Amino acid sequence: MKFLSGTWLIPIIIWCNASLAEISPGPEPNETGNLGLVIVASETPEYIEEWLSTPSQHGVKIKRLRVAKPNQLIVTAFLVTGTSPNTEGNYQFSVNFYLLGPDEKPIFGQRDYARGKGKHRSKPTFIMADPALDIILEPSDPDGIYTIVAQVTDIVTGKKADAYYKIKFINK
Repeated sequence: MKFLSGTWLIPIIIWCNASLAEISPGPEPNETGNLGLVIVASETPEYIEEWLSTPSQHGVKIKRLRVAKPNQLIVTAFLVTGTSPNTEGNYQFSVNFYLLGPDEKPIFGQRDYARGKGKHRSKPTFIMADPALDIILEPSDPDGIYTIVAQVTDIVTGKKADAYYKIKFINK
C-alpha cells in the first residue's frame, strides 16, 4: 500500500482503471459553532481543482469513489464546516486521520495531517483542509472494505467532530 502526501499542485499521472463511483449531492454546511467533517474520495483530483476555481455560491459535483482496484489513485479530501471565529474573526482547525484495513485494524495514520485557517465567514460553508490525501492500494493488499477515519479539531474552541468513509477494494 502506498501513501502519497497529496496535493493538487503536484503533477499526477493517472493510470485509468475501471471503477464504480457515484455522483451525489453533498450535505448542507453547518452553522457557526456546529463543527462538522465530511470525507470525500474520488479517482481523480479534478473535483479539488473545481472546488478551488468555482465561486462558493455554485455547487461542486464530486464523483465519489466506492470501489477501488489495484494501483488506482484514491484522492481523499477533508471538508470542514461549522468552525468558530477567534477574537480577530479567524478560524483555525486541524485534521487527524487513520486508515483501517478489512480486518478493522489501523494500517496508517497521522495526527495534524491537514489544516485550515483563514477569515471566518458568517454564511455556512465548507472549507477544504490542506493537503488532500492520496492512497493507492496495491495488488498485495487484501480484498475488502477499507475505512478512512478522521477527526477535525476546531483550534479556536477545542470542539471535535468525527467522520469516516468506506471504500471496497477488489483485487482483480
